[in-house]
Amino acid sequence: MKESKLLSFIDKDKTYTIHFFEGQKLIHDLAIIHDVKNSGFAYFRDSILSFVPLNAFLKAGENFGLYIDSEAPYFKFKVEMNEAGFLRTLLLPETFSENPSEITGQVRLSKIFLGQSQPYNSIIELNKTVPKDITTKILKTSYQLNSEVILCENSDQSVLISKLPSAHVDKVDKEKNGEELTLSEIILKNKSFLNDVMNKGHENTDDVVKELEAHDYEYLMGKQIEFKCNCSRDRMVDSLLALGTQTSLEEVFNGDESIETRCDYCKTYYKITQKELLDIIKQ
Repeated sequence: MKESKLLSFIDKDKTYTIHFFEGQKLIHDLAIIHDVKNSGFAYFRDSILSFVPLNAFLKAGENFGLYIDSEAPYFKFKVEMNEAGFLRTLLLPETFSENPSEITGQVRLSKIFLGQSQPYNSIIELNKTVPKDITTKILKTSYQLNSEVILCENSDQSVLISKLPSAHVDKVDKEKNGEELTLSEIILKNKSFLNDVMNKGHENTDDVVKELEAHDYEYLMGKQIEFKCNCSRDRMVDSLLALGTQTSLEEVFNGDESIETRCDYCKTYYKITQKELLDIIKQ
């Protein structure tokens, strides 16, 4: 399968953008890595397709993390991405098997800017929020964007439509008088065509570009999106060393000479011995 790609377009009148995510390879890879079953995977899949298009708003060197702490139903969802298109994600508990119609809890967006040590954080309260509305809330609250995501039911693809700010000071009057389309009108105008394109399940993104260009959209750029985890054995060792004392480590090992640690994101196992940790502490 070809690597997944996020494609960006603008309409001929320069009034709105379309970010088309062809995610079949990414969803395939995540299905192999994460043992999420049944309805739980349906939620996992929809969340990935909803949140990945946010990558289009990252500038060079930027990273962001999106974290959902749901109280009802109880689960934790994480997705972390960078501007280069690398992504890692997880859903806990791994036995989560619901596709919730409503979510109550919090979503936190943490954005790291190039050259800044402290991230920008925004927290959004969720109160019986429909899952598909979470992305809209993030875009409106954290990005001040008038946007909406359309998910495809028949293929692992999605579209993010964003209305651009008007250059006219009388923007509100223009919308009231019908001279400028609202976001709802833009979606109504394009939804059928975009669904037709997504339902074809193009794996070759060149075919997607051709279809949208034929519909008078200008192609801006494409970005490859793929799973990549930056875990390592050294990082796992550092995490155990953060416990700080020989007594704490002995409790972790519980009489065994070695333990296996596992990365929650990529499920890679690392075997670590107690002796090597104690030697590092002594040094």
